[in-house]
Amino acid sequence: MDITKYDHSKIEKKWQDKWKKEGVYKTPISSTGKKNYILDMFPYPSGSTMHVGHLEGYVGTDILSRYYRMKGDRVFHPMGWDSFGLPAENYAIKTGNHPDKSIHDNIKTFKRQLEISGLSYDWDHEIDTSSPEFYKWTQWLFIQLFKKGLAYKKKSPVNWCPKDETVLANEQVIDGKCERCDTPVIQKELDQWFLKITDYSDRLISGLSDIDWPDEIKVQQKNWIGRSEGRVVEFEIESSGKKIEVFTTRPDTLNSATFLAIASQKDADSKEKIGKFTGEYAINPLNSEKLPIWETNYVDSSYGTGAIMGVPAYDERDREFAEKYKIGVVERPLTDKILGQKKVHYHLRDWLVSRQRYWGCPIPMIYCQSCASKNDALKGVILQESSQDTLQGMSGWYPVAENDLPVLLPKDVDFLPHGESPIARSETFQKGVTCPKCGKPAKREVDTMDTYVDSSWYFIRFIDPINTKEFASKEAINAWMPVDNYVGGGHVVQHLLFARFFWKVLFDEGFIDKSVGDEPFLKLRAPGWILGHDSRKMSKRWGNVVTPDEIIPKFGADTLRIYEMFMGPFDVMKPWSTSGVEGASRFLSRIWKVFNETVKESSDNEVVIKLHQTIKKVGKDIESYKFNTAISTLMELTNIICDKGADKETLKTLCLLLAPFAPHLAEEVWVEVLGQTFSIHKAEWPKYDDTKMSIDIVNIVVQVNGKVRGQLSIDNLQTINEEQVTKTAKKDERISKWLSKKDIKKVVYIPNRLINFVV
Repeated sequence: MDITKYDHSKIEKKWQDKWKKEGVYKTPISSTGKKNYILDMFPYPSGSTMHVGHLEGYVGTDILSRYYRMKGDRVFHPMGWDSFGLPAENYAIKTGNHPDKSIHDNIKTFKRQLEISGLSYDWDHEIDTSSPEFYKWTQWLFIQLFKKGLAYKKKSPVNWCPKDETVLANEQVIDGKCERCDTPVIQKELDQWFLKITDYSDRLISGLSDIDWPDEIKVQQKNWIGRSEGRVVEFEIESSGKKIEVFTTRPDTLNSATFLAIASQKDADSKEKIGKFTGEYAINPLNSEKLPIWETNYVDSSYGTGAIMGVPAYDERDREFAEKYKIGVVERPLTDKILGQKKVHYHLRDWLVSRQRYWGCPIPMIYCQSCASKNDALKGVILQESSQDTLQGMSGWYPVAENDLPVLLPKDVDFLPHGESPIARSETFQKGVTCPKCGKPAKREVDTMDTYVDSSWYFIRFIDPINTKEFASKEAINAWMPVDNYVGGGHVVQHLLFARFFWKVLFDEGFIDKSVGDEPFLKLRAPGWILGHDSRKMSKRWGNVVTPDEIIPKFGADTLRIYEMFMGPFDVMKPWSTSGVEGASRFLSRIWKVFNETVKESSDNEVVIKLHQTIKKVGKDIESYKFNTAISTLMELTNIICDKGADKETLKTLCLLLAPFAPHLAEEVWVEVLGQTFSIHKAEWPKYDDTKMSIDIVNIVVQVNGKVRGQLSIDNLQTINEEQVTKTAKKDERISKWLSKKDIKKVVYIPNRLINFVV
């Protein structure tokens, strides 16, 4: 082997091909060992290439996967594609290319980039959410929700993007604008499908206490759910006989109320507080004072009753509004008399899943006008004892028969937005559709699902991706779920909340065994963004995007991996640096030479001590996602070995410790230099010895012909070797004068106590 230069291009391709051929990373079938499901938030391949920021989390989970395999765990580490969604459809509108083609061209690029990065995924479990084999079960899950009364359709004001001509969830509206195209969002009344996530509000809060997630993410979810305990107080409207119900968390401040405010949809997205006096007054039920009623945009119509009592003396927002419109501020003692009924309200709203788009999972519902007309007469009838199927069927909506799934996306569409789903203009989509109830001609739902529905259960499909009989077998679920380590950033009040909701529904309905638990992700970690060299988010707009295809050919995948993990703590933002990449490359070149230029018969004590300290720290750091300090510790060990040399066993251990971080170089050294006959990635992780992790000084008495002539202070590791102790004693000036010009006939050594020279 040529030790002058590490030729990454030959070595990395060589081992990637061999690993693939030999199936090194296939998921173990054996039930021995602790199961460890390590999952990435799978990518949405909307662009033509990944950038190095995408790789950060993937390299992190790869290090975890390789480490835990070597620790003896049964590791499951899959990858797939979140391939439905608006960007692909917008690209189709712009170019005329079908989204199915563009998205799968991107997938090929993404997969190639993941493979050349040396990531140890089990590609036998690859999934694609836009494939009928996957979305058949997305549709099946929607039907289960419908049957349980957790999916329903109603007319409601929705966030509407005029440019994309589609509905947006609240989470997709940022500062009153569409998160995708930055267009101001308007309100529009439409019939929409909703999922009743609000039924799970309390459990979505309580479940957070049982999982290992960052505190800031737990807080964000709790705040988004927004549980508030308070009371509903009735105010009579003067001279009208009507009443307004107000929800308040501070009924004790009722004595200081100076106005009522009701929600106004006008100017709802304005940051400025805008109000209009209605000309009416409400009567305070506590003190009979007249309170002016205002319409204002700072009251949320979807929270509480859509009306509040303004108490500017105790509420900052109320004070700002009162000062702007010159409404009085009154501060009175808080009342002991508490009025109204106890009530719990939530900020969380039901999840709106309808999208007026083409490139998404078709909603598997059929509308029968004939049934709807017949049921009109029953709408006033009390139906408390009716089945859920009857209640849902009264609307004229019925689920597609499960044996008719999947409802396939039609191909005869033009993608262009016209204020409705492009599917509505398909001639084939409605052909031959009949009502599942009465058999008369009917129509399919033309809206598609929000792509967050796909990602709300994809992690389950990974474990059983080719099952044609069910979304996943109970055996597979029991074997691998829940996810042990989940890595990915963002989507805190979207995907992470929705996935927990889906999981709890499946748990309640018996599709998840009780022993598995009702939380899907036990541990969550979010990598920090890798910024461009200019410290801005990587974007084509700024011209600061760096891709793996720019780095790997020049420096190699191992260098890219080492650099990304060494940049700084895993969970903080870090700017890209080309000089940093070069530094990582120099480190690996130094490692390369270590295995050829520093071999000696035995390792010095300092090397042994540092080795065992490194084994302990690297393992602990990997488990804590402290990849940067793990690499730093490996660098320290390498420096000592370069200085003092090491024996073959020490070098083998160094190679094992390096394997999760630089898998190609480690494999090459393990097999070609150290002569091992099996993959290093199937080797056992080294164990440390606590007794060899520090210097323990031992005092040894030195005698010559039985008389004490001195004392040696040496570390405990040296006392094991009699030859070494003898050499040390002979060199000591206090001893050597008694041995000078004498023949040593015998040496008596009692470990850790004394050594006697017989002359």
